[in-house]
Amino acid sequence: MGAGALLRYSLQLAMLSRLLSNQLITRSEYKEVRSKLMEKYNVISELSIQPIPLNGVQSTMVDTHNEVRENETS
Repeated sequence: MGAGALLRYSLQLAMLSRLLSNQLITRSEYKEVRSKLMEKYNVISELSIQPIPLNGVQSTMVDTHNEVRENETS
């Protein structure tokens, strides 16, 4: 899967998750659409991302580019 396809898949999955979290779709609808997205983009499995503690705050996103720059200048 190319970078563009991976980005499209990720965005669509994020939107789908948002619909589920806002209770606009059911869990079974979520699973069905997710399965179709996985087929469309040839995704054979998904990794579960665990929250990463960052200075006592739970976060699932970390800007690794800034961390690398800070570590290089130290």
